[in-house]
Amino acid sequence: MGAFDEFSNESTFGWDHNYAAWAPNTTVTLCKVPWNASYRDVVRFVTGRAGLNAYLDSAQAEYTTIEDAIYLKQGEPIDLDIPFAVASELNYLRVYNPAQPITSPGGVDKSQYFYYFITHVEYIAPNTTRLHLQLDAWQTFVYEFEFGQCFVERSHMGIAADNAFDEYGRQFLNIPEGIDIGGEYNTAFYFTHNIGTARGAQEYGILVMTTAQLTGDLGTVANPVLKTANGSIMENLPSGCNIYWIDADHFKTFMTALSDKPYISNNIISITAIPNDAIERYEIIATPVAIDWMPEGSIKEFVVGSNKNPTLSFQANWREVSALEALPEEYRHLKKFLTFPYMAIEMTTYSGQPIVLKPEAWDNADADFVELAHLVPGSAKIMFYPVGYNRKTGAYSETDGMGLRNDGGEFLDVATSISNFPQFSIVNNAYLSYMASNRNSIAFQNQSADWSQQRALTGNQLSFDQASAGMDLTGKLNELNINAATQSTSLANQTAMFQNLQGAGNAVAGSLANKNPMGAAVGFLNSGINQAITTNNNNQSLNISTNLQNASTNAGVANAGYMADSNLQYANYAAKGDYQNAIAGITAKVQDAKLLAPTTSGQVGGDTFNLAKYQWGMDMKVKMLQGSAMRQVAGYWMRFGYQLNVWSRLPGNLHCMTHFTYYKLREAYVLQAKAPEMFKETIRGIFEKGVTVWKEPADIGNVAMTDNQPVGGFTL
Repeated sequence: MGAFDEFSNESTFGWDHNYAAWAPNTTVTLCKVPWNASYRDVVRFVTGRAGLNAYLDSAQAEYTTIEDAIYLKQGEPIDLDIPFAVASELNYLRVYNPAQPITSPGGVDKSQYFYYFITHVEYIAPNTTRLHLQLDAWQTFVYEFEFGQCFVERSHMGIAADNAFDEYGRQFLNIPEGIDIGGEYNTAFYFTHNIGTARGAQEYGILVMTTAQLTGDLGTVANPVLKTANGSIMENLPSGCNIYWIDADHFKTFMTALSDKPYISNNIISITAIPNDAIERYEIIATPVAIDWMPEGSIKEFVVGSNKNPTLSFQANWREVSALEALPEEYRHLKKFLTFPYMAIEMTTYSGQPIVLKPEAWDNADADFVELAHLVPGSAKIMFYPVGYNRKTGAYSETDGMGLRNDGGEFLDVATSISNFPQFSIVNNAYLSYMASNRNSIAFQNQSADWSQQRALTGNQLSFDQASAGMDLTGKLNELNINAATQSTSLANQTAMFQNLQGAGNAVAGSLANKNPMGAAVGFLNSGINQAITTNNNNQSLNISTNLQNASTNAGVANAGYMADSNLQYANYAAKGDYQNAIAGITAKVQDAKLLAPTTSGQVGGDTFNLAKYQWGMDMKVKMLQGSAMRQVAGYWMRFGYQLNVWSRLPGNLHCMTHFTYYKLREAYVLQAKAPEMFKETIRGIFEKGVTVWKEPADIGNVAMTDNQPVGGFTL
């Protein structure tokens, strides 16, 4: 028993031989094969019918051959001379008649193999068994069967085709499967992009916006110099304020330098922490005057500044290098695991604004992204967006000299950001600020107090001098009055004397005339006595009056002198007290200023957690299915392939995997089939129902799903 010999193509035997009727001398081979009439699993031998016959003739098929079989009529069972026990162990039958009995104008008949399933075995007699048969349309006609365009609903073709992963799976692998993928993803691996941290090295700086200039001579509290900001332009946006950047390592120096210049620090509007990574991309077009109280290079002024936004990359060819490596080795040929929802990409800044990406929609091999920084105080934000996300391959993208502007995809509609930057305050010495801002007014108040005292003292002295002059005038007037009284008295005495002398002369003359010399003498004497009495009376009255006037004047002058002295002393005392009180008031204000609570510039706020505990930046997390879900999905794909729903040509020999290939067609066109229409439709129905095409019969049910690897060599 072995392979059948080839026979001549011509014979004179006149019996017909076809699938429905066997001519006498037909050779029948009974076999046991691993496929069956349900057509769930079929075998297409790589070497065609020769391979099939070789298998049926081998020990693997457990075959037996009967020569000169009896006649078979369509639809009826056949009786063979074999024991029932032997027949019941077999399930397959091959027939062959080497004669080609018919020659006609239409051509010469040819030898043909037919293959049947033994569907039922009946016992007839000890050496006769009745077999019920069904033609195996697949093995009988498939080797002369050619498919045209077919609508492939599901197949391993999606795993094995050379172009199956075109556009990272967007072309063929993003068809929904309807398979449960579990409730959670695992983070298989992640990439990180750090732009700043406070842990270890301080990879951030401080952006200061102020209404005063920080350059040049700032003066001192005793002689402050305050210059209003001359404005800035940052990212082509104008600002009336000045904007400075200070590296974090020297911010303490900056604070210390301004601690005795609160009249400058009071003008600070905002103090914001900004990552160095972002600030280093700014181009400072104008360099300001160096600040001598800051280390060189530790401070920059944004007179005019614009930033560059370069395209960055997480990893070149990340899908092949990292994503496939993260899959279990036995699943790495299943590239649909690199598409959503079997894989998801999360881009996050850990600020509550993550974005979830479909890997196949990211039209980029290297996980390129753009870090788009906008650092103008008040609206500072750093955005990260994936380059080419949801972009049609080859679509137009627009760029400029400062970086990628519009990539032709979702652009800024799919982006995550850092926006709530930490903001800090600077403490101002309120006392020094008060002293500096009231420097001139305090000097004016001191000058006013000095002037008030000098004016009061001068007025007091003037009043005293005027009082002293009044007293001198009173004395002089008294002397003049006494002199006048004395002169009046002297004049009165002289007048009285002259009158007495005249009277005496008249008396003497009379006496002499009367020739009374004694009377004349007595009269003259009496006249002299009366004159003496009158003169004495006048002199005594003058002395009394003069003494009274002198005493009265002296008492008034003494009292006026007392009043002048006491008024001068009181006025001087009051003037000195007023001066001391005014100075005390000025001093009290200065002392009270020392107790003024320190003020702050800027404000405290923003999110400092990430900066302090982790980093500023963006992480790309690649999330895959959990083990049980991945095992379930992979098992299904490895057995039945991917859902495709595409029109395509099937591989010529129907094999695209190393052991078996599954097909489920929704529509199948047949270009050529050397078979009756009924069996052509049978084969079409096999594929539309769903069938697994094996290379080797021994593999059916024995090959591990993980051993069935793609062969390729064709395209969808």
